[in-house]
Amino acid sequence: MSRAQQNSAGRPRLAPAALGLGLAAILSAVVGCSAGQITQTDSQLPAVNGVQTQSGVIAVRDATLAYPHGGSYPKGADAPLVLTFVNTGTVDDELIEVTSPLAAEVEVTGDKALPGSRALSIGTRGEEAHVEKSAPATTPTPTQTKPAESSSAVPTSTPPSSGEAPSTAPTTSAPTTSAKVEIGKAEIVLIGLNAKLVPGQLVPVTFVFKSGSVTIELPFAAPSTPRAEGEHGESEH
Repeated sequence: MSRAQQNSAGRPRLAPAALGLGLAAILSAVVGCSAGQITQTDSQLPAVNGVQTQSGVIAVRDATLAYPHGGSYPKGADAPLVLTFVNTGTVDDELIEVTSPLAAEVEVTGDKALPGSRALSIGTRGEEAHVEKSAPATTPTPTQTKPAESSSAVPTSTPPSSGEAPSTAPTTSAPTTSAKVEIGKAEIVLIGLNAKLVPGQLVPVTFVFKSGSVTIELPFAAPSTPRAEGEHGESEH
């Protein structure tokens, strides 16, 4: 064996081994980053501000209080709800009643039916609520009684002559018109809040259906426009 062959045989083969380790490290880093991104994306929740829950076959989706114009609901104001009911079953259902301990009453108008495999939309999503207080109950003022007229007063009407029937003007009742109910849409409003409500608070509301009931705590909806300066729902002084 020549000296050149001996030197070549005795020299350690480091370059291929180092290259292999370098490629393995790079591949490991790339796979690790990729796996991390997939896991992070897969675990992210949908960007939904409202409450999601289920009552039997009735699903409640994205339930919130409408965001109030001005940033808060003062005591005595009315607060509309925004949500969607979905009947995931095949049997028809119906919204029977809505209550809340934070409101004097709850007004439900519009369609209340929940046919099988259909949805019922409540309120207008993305629309701010114009804060208005319910009109307080007023005490009726006593009617003033006119003094009795003297017997010498001239009569205002002439009695009919004998044999003639008194003429009476026909009375007609005004026709009643009912507002057209839009299928699949309704309005639910908390009337007369008994406390001021600000973002961050949760409002308990109970929904009663033919098939059962569910109580959920509703957050405020996210504002559709940037808040004005000072519009953060601070406590009143």
